[in-house]
Parts: sequence; structure tokens; C-alpha cells
Amino acid sequence: QGTGTLWRTCPTCKQHFTGDVRLGLARARWDLHRSQPEDDWQRLNAADGLASALQECAGDHAGALPLFQEVLAVSRRVDGDDDVNTLVSMNNLASLHQKMGNSELARPLFDEALEAQRRTLGEEAPDTLRTISNLAMHHLRTENFALALPMAEEVLAVRHRTLGKEHADTLESIQNLGLLRWHMAHGEYVSFHNADAHAGPWDLKELESAASLLEEAKKLRCRVLGKSHKKTLESERALGYAVQR
Repeated sequence: QGTGTLWRTCPTCKQHFTGDVRLGLARARWDLHRSQPEDDWQRLNAADGLASALQECAGDHAGALPLFQEVLAVSRRVDGDDDVNTLVSMNNLASLHQKMGNSELARPLFDEALEAQRRTLGEEAPDTLRTISNLAMHHLRTENFALALPMAEEVLAVRHRTLGKEHADTLESIQNLGLLRWHMAHGEYVSFHNADAHAGPWDLKELESAASLLEEAKKLRCRVLGKSHKKTLESERALGYAVQR
């Protein structure tokens, strides 16, 4: 329990817990440690774990928000603004703000985290690349494609070179670049569900590029993760919309 590994990973198959099991364990861990002082490291880890499980397993962004806010505030106070854990917490909160549609709250946190990570960790550190990727998706959602595209391409190139073609982070970058190309094809942010209602023109070349990237992501995720994995199914759905379009 010291590192939290037993709360996240099955001791038999060594796979991360998912879905209701992950959420239930995260709640149990939080109940165990929530009475500890705010700066207790096990309490912080439990709060962060529950926040992540709430948003990823239950889509409960409102429930995750105060937990991520608390973790960042305590991390700033105890470890300082440039500490690696503080920067991860900053990124987590910024990503949640973005998912909740609060771009004006997300952008300053992304910018602060990225500046510090580049200075303290380097351009190609995994945490730095994760922030660049998240910031690219932020620019996608705010339709600033001129900023989003070079960031997404940079992250994919570095991950491909340093992690390999089939690493989970590389696969995420292929998927993200495909999604970005999909929106660029329409000249604005257009969700898959609302694509038929899009009245404006669309760029066939960009659509073909999007479909090619999404197909690559699907094939690689199927081989690496399995055809029933949620990430594989995510790529399959996205590819279906792109091909249909």
C-alpha cells in the first residue's frame, strides 16, 4: 500500500484495474486516508487517484474537480511550483478544465506547466511531451489549428523516435493527429456526432489524411491492446466516422 501499486494493479495479471473495479478501489483508498493531514503524501495520492478514476471511469468531472484543485494547491505549498509532482497536478487540472469547457482556466495552467517542464525536465521528457500534447488538444478545441498542428506533429515525431511505434503514448499521438486533421478538414471544431449538420465546405485531402492516421491508430491498437480494448474501440469509431464522411 505504500506506493499505491496494490490499489492500481492486479497482483496476478499485472494489468491496471479499470472501470468499476478501479473506481471502487479508488473510493476505498480515499476513505482510508482522507482523515490524514492535507499534506500527507498517502492522502494526496489517494485524492489524485480518486479524481482520475472519477473522470475516466464515471465521467464525473464535477466530482473530480475539487480533488484535483486540492492536490495542486497542497503540492504548490509543500513542494513548490517547479516540482515534478506539482507540474503533473497542474496538467491534470488543466486537462479537466478543458474537458469541462473552461478553456480560459485551462490555458494558463498548461502554459505554466510547459514553461517549467521545458526548463527543468527538457524538451523530450515524457511529462513535457504530455503537456505539449494536451496543449495541442486545447488549441484544437479552440480552433487554433495553426498552433495545434506543429505541436501534435512534434510530439508524434519525438515519441515515435524515443518510445517506438507501438508504445501507448505514440499510439495516442497518432490518434490525436488524426482527430486534429478531421477538424482541420472542416475548418472548425466539428464533433463526429454533428458532422452531418456541418453546412460549410470540407477539405477532401485533409479528410483522407485523417482517415489514414485513424486507420493506423486502429490497427496498431488492435495489435498491441486487443480488439476489445476501449482505446481500440475509440479508434474504430473515429475511423468509421471519417470514412463515412
